[in-house]
Amino acid sequence: MGTKVMDASQDSEALQRRFAEFDQLCRKSPIGLATLDAEMRFVQANEALAGFLQATSDALPGRALRDALGGRGDALLELAQEAQRTGQARLQREVTLRAASELPGLRHFLAYLYPLGGESRALGLALVETTERKTSEDSLRQSEARYRDLLEHSVFGVCRVTTEGAVRGANSAMLRILGCSTPEELPGLNFLRDVFRFPDQQAQLLAECRSQGMASNTETEWKRRDGGLVAVRLHLRQLASGGEILEVIAEDITELRALERQLQHAQKFEAIGQLAGGIAHDFNNVIGAILGWAELGFEQNRSVPQAAERFTRIREQAERAASLTRELLAFARRQVLQPRAVDLNSVVNGLVTFLDRVIGRDIVLEVQLSPLDAIKADQTQVEQVLMNLCLNARDAMPDGGRLLIESGMVEVDQSYSRFYPGVAPGRYAVLSVSDSGQGMDNQTLERVFEPFFTTKEQGKGTGLGLSTVYGIVKQHGGFLHVYSEPGQGSLFRVYFPAMPGAGVAESAVVAVPRVEELRGTETVLLADDHESIREMARQSLSGLGYRVFCAADGEEALRLCEQHTPQVAVLDLVMPKLGGVATAEKLAQRFPGIALIFTSGYSRDRGESAEQVPNASYLQKPYSPSNLGRLLREVLSAAKSKP
Repeated sequence: MGTKVMDASQDSEALQRRFAEFDQLCRKSPIGLATLDAEMRFVQANEALAGFLQATSDALPGRALRDALGGRGDALLELAQEAQRTGQARLQREVTLRAASELPGLRHFLAYLYPLGGESRALGLALVETTERKTSEDSLRQSEARYRDLLEHSVFGVCRVTTEGAVRGANSAMLRILGCSTPEELPGLNFLRDVFRFPDQQAQLLAECRSQGMASNTETEWKRRDGGLVAVRLHLRQLASGGEILEVIAEDITELRALERQLQHAQKFEAIGQLAGGIAHDFNNVIGAILGWAELGFEQNRSVPQAAERFTRIREQAERAASLTRELLAFARRQVLQPRAVDLNSVVNGLVTFLDRVIGRDIVLEVQLSPLDAIKADQTQVEQVLMNLCLNARDAMPDGGRLLIESGMVEVDQSYSRFYPGVAPGRYAVLSVSDSGQGMDNQTLERVFEPFFTTKEQGKGTGLGLSTVYGIVKQHGGFLHVYSEPGQGSLFRVYFPAMPGAGVAESAVVAVPRVEELRGTETVLLADDHESIREMARQSLSGLGYRVFCAADGEEALRLCEQHTPQVAVLDLVMPKLGGVATAEKLAQRFPGIALIFTSGYSRDRGESAEQVPNASYLQKPYSPSNLGRLLREVLSAAKSKP
C-alpha cells in the first residue's frame, strides 16, 4: 500500500514538473501565446505576446483585447471576433500592429485564432512575427522593380532564347531592334531561324558560345520583322537550365555605322579635293602663262592671218583647260567667292528660258517655287549648280521625260545634325532638281560626286559636273542629298544656309571699260613667283603704257618699293618668304590709298585670304592680258574718284 502511494506521488511530481517545463516553454517562446475568455479578455499571455502589445505579461490578464490593442491592430480584433462568433479557427492570417507613438513603425504577424472548446467560448491566440521576413520581401520586390525598370528602359536589347528558338523576356529595346511593336508579336518569331541575315555567321556565333560559354562584341546584321535590316553588336551567354539555352544582349549600331560611312565618305572627298585643288592651282599658273603668251602672240601677228589663227587655236585650248581647272577648284572648295544676298527663286527664273532651250523639246520642264529667305552666296556659282544639275538630268533622259525644279524652306534640328555630321542646325533654302530618267544603283550613288567619275560614253562628259556642284555647295556652308533608284529617276536636294533677316539684293550691274580706256601711265608693282606669268603680265601692261616693276616674292617687292612709288600693286596671294596679304598690309602702311589686286587659283593656300584686306580686288587665275588690263583700269579709276 505504501509503495502505491509513493508511486502516485512520484507520478504527480513528474507531471507537475512537465507542466512547469511546458509553462516555461510557453512563457519564453518567441511566438506570442495567449488565451481569451468569452468577453475577449486576456486570461493569460506569455512574455512574447505582451511584448508585441508593448505591455507586460502580468498586466494583461483581465484586460480586454480591444483595450490592449488600443486601435493599433483592428484586423486582429476582427479576426478574434469572427473566430468566436463562428466557432471556427482562423489560421495564418496576416495582421499588422502599429507601434506606439514613441516607437514609430509597423510590425507584421501571422495570426492563429482557434476556439478552445466547451461552453466557455474561450479562444487561443498565437502570433508569429514576420516583420523581418516582410521587410526582406519588400526590399526584394523593390530591388526587382528597380532592376526591371532599369532593364525595361535600357538602350540595350535583352532577351533569352529557348532551345526551340522562342524569344523570352524581351525588353522594350529588344522589341524595337527586332521591329516588334508589342510583345504579342514575338511568338511568331524564331530567333534561331528568322533573325540573322547571314546563317553561316549565326552558326559560327552559336558554336563559339557553346564552346567558350559566351561570345562578346560581335557585330552582325539582323532582319527586322518589318523587313528592314539593323546592324547590332552582340553579347551572347550560354545558359544551362530551364529550357533556355541563350542569353542575348544586343546594341543597335545602325546609326553609328551610317555616321561612320558618311565620315569616311567626307574624308575621302576631302583627300581627293586637296589633291585636285593642289594640282589645279599649279596647273593654273601654267595655263595662265599659255593664255597670256597666246594673246600677246595674236596681237603681235594680226597682220599674219596664218600665225594669228594658230595663236587663236592655242588660246581656245588653253581656255578649255582653264575651264577644267576651275571645275576642279570648285570641287576642292578653293575658288574665291564673291558672296552677297541672293534669292534662289530669282536665279531659277533667270535661267528657265535658257534651260528650256538647252534641255531639248522632248523633256518637259516644270518649275514650282515657294517663298524663300535670302542666302549669302556667289550668284554665278549658284547658277552653275543649277545648270550642272539640270544638264545631268537631261543626260539621264535620252528618250525624253520630265524635269522638275522646286524650292522651299526647311528647318534642320539638332537630331538631324547628329545623324549627318557637318550639318549645322538652322534654316535652309532648298533647291530640288528631279528627273524621270534612268536612275542610279547604289554603287553609282557611292561615287556620284567623285571628280572624273561618269557613266556616260567616252568623250560625252568630263565627270566634273556633279563634283563641281558638291564643291560649290560645301564651300557655301551647305549640304546636299541625292535619292535615286534604277529606272525610277533621281532627285537632288541642295541646302543653302539662309541669311536671318536679310533682304534679297538686286543684281549688280558692272560697267566694263572700252578697249581704248585700258591704257594708262601709272606705276604698277607686279609680284608673282611664277616667272612665265610674271613676264607675260609685265609685257602686257607695258604694252598698255604702264610703268611696271616685278618681284618674285613679297620681300623683293617691298625692297623695290624703296626705289619706286607704285599706284597699284598686283600680288599673287601665295608666294615664298612673304605672301600677298602680308605684303599688301605693309604696302598699305607705307603708301596709304594704294590700289590692290590679288591673283590666285584659290584663296585657301596657307591660310591666306583676300577678304582679310579691305577694298582689295581679286583676279582669278588663269587670266588673260585683257582681263588684267580691264581690272587694273577699274581699280585705278575707282581710287582716283575717292575724295
